[in-house]
Amino acid sequence: MKTLFSLLTAMSILLYAPSVSADDTAEVPPPDMPEELSLNLDLRVTDLTQGDSAPFTGILLTTDAMTKIQYDHALQMALLRSNHSFDLQRVQLRLDTETALRLSEKKLHDELFASQLRRIESLEEIAMNKRPDWVMPVAILTSFVVGAGVTVGITYAVNQ
Repeated sequence: MKTLFSLLTAMSILLYAPSVSADDTAEVPPPDMPEELSLNLDLRVTDLTQGDSAPFTGILLTTDAMTKIQYDHALQMALLRSNHSFDLQRVQLRLDTETALRLSEKKLHDELFASQLRRIESLEEIAMNKRPDWVMPVAILTSFVVGAGVTVGITYAVNQ
């Protein structure tokens, strides 16, 4: 359909172009800079009928060709808006993903910190409740003395 429309537009331009003649009396001074960079645009629009001479040099378009240009422009703008919207949604989705990842990592680090803090507190509690260092040697010495005393007592009782 698009090819057919383009073909019809090209044929209409070719068929109507020979029937128009330009007016050579009006001379346009050559621009100092390239046309792409020129800020002095000639935006004159004029209605012509077949056989009339054009009041200026330029490109002659039929109303159908102008309609096609406007349609193509509107289509291109709609496509650009759609692409912009898609890119915006993609960036927003990436931002949401990164935000969720950051929150997840923050929660993980908070849990690790809380776990380490609980471990430190439990180790401090164990350290505070620990017996003094002198208790174990005294217990060993006392056990030895009691064992020796019992042995001497049993030996004395058996020898009597």
